[in-house]
Amino acid sequence: MMGFARVAANDGDHFFYIKIPGDIRPDERGERFEEPLDAALTAHDLGETTGGGSQVAEGITVEFCGIDVVVTDRERGLRLILETLRSLDAPAGTVVEEYLPERIDHPLTP
Repeated sequence: MMGFARVAANDGDHFFYIKIPGDIRPDERGERFEEPLDAALTAHDLGETTGGGSQVAEGITVEFCGIDVVVTDRERGLRLILETLRSLDAPAGTVVEEYLPERIDHPLTP
């Protein structure tokens, strides 16, 4: 993730990784979180989602999924990400991870 953060910073942008706990499959992640978040970021001209993935636990259960996001304005972008995740009923334990200038976890709170 640090590599993605450095690339974004070199372009004058800010990278966040959204870690969403639970058995959420890729198609559900896209429809439920990625696409609406990308639409919100685009509508506010703040950035976009740039990818996503899933961490498979033992067997075939998904432990958590993630979404990569690049924004042009750190404060406004982070605020919109958190607001959008709340409105999408992201599960408890969801965290927006920031890597630069230092590693910070922004937990999703009500």
